[in-house]
Amino acid sequence: MSQPGCLLSEEQLRQYREEGYTVVRGLVGPEEVAKVRARLMGLLEGEHDWSGRHFQVLDPSRYRNARGGTVPIGVQQPAEREEVFREVADHPDLQSAMSQLLGGPVRRFTNQALIKNAQVDGQSFYHQDSYYWRVEPERGCNTWIALDHVDREAIALGIMPGSHRSWTLTQHEQYFDEPTFHSAETGKAFQRWRIPFYRVDYSREVLLPMSPGDAAFFTNFTWHRAECNRSGEHKCAYAIAYVLEG
Repeated sequence: MSQPGCLLSEEQLRQYREEGYTVVRGLVGPEEVAKVRARLMGLLEGEHDWSGRHFQVLDPSRYRNARGGTVPIGVQQPAEREEVFREVADHPDLQSAMSQLLGGPVRRFTNQALIKNAQVDGQSFYHQDSYYWRVEPERGCNTWIALDHVDREAIALGIMPGSHRSWTLTQHEQYFDEPTFHSAETGKAFQRWRIPFYRVDYSREVLLPMSPGDAAFFTNFTWHRAECNRSGEHKCAYAIAYVLEG
């Protein structure tokens, strides 16, 4: 197991085990946060030579950036392309926290940057990451790092405490976002997965206001969602998943 540069408290470890999530304030420093966010704004305006496979975009028939290009909302595997993203995705404090939460040596599984556009709400619904990834119980953890101040109506995460405890996947249903999300590579609209509304008791939800550099950690079986963006400003986050080695 890696040596803890970021030493989690017993309460954080307990909360993760029992409630399926915990928050580490200020995990990533302001300079690193600012660099990642600035680069995302450059990608939003088309300042790149990346292939389309890296981007999920707003409906190209309705939304264009200032250069006439597509408008990214999701940036897949940015750490494959540029060091500015790798500095956060492979941050030693992040790796240390993941090792403590998962209980052994870890490796990065995937990473995705999110640009919640000021022009659209961008709400997501309750889901479990392992419904997409099929990572085995207790072997994977995701972190969602705020790159802006987030709160209600400004993309804050909603978490359903204890929803991971059975270590089973709830049946999901497919849906189209409005406006639809498209693959930049194929140009086609795609559907995402969500837990049906009738299964969700919103009175049990915990909303997580966060500041830039704060990191929410949750298991791949924890139910989670993201609030709308009605702030009038672009809001960004960086989601990075790790799994146990072996």
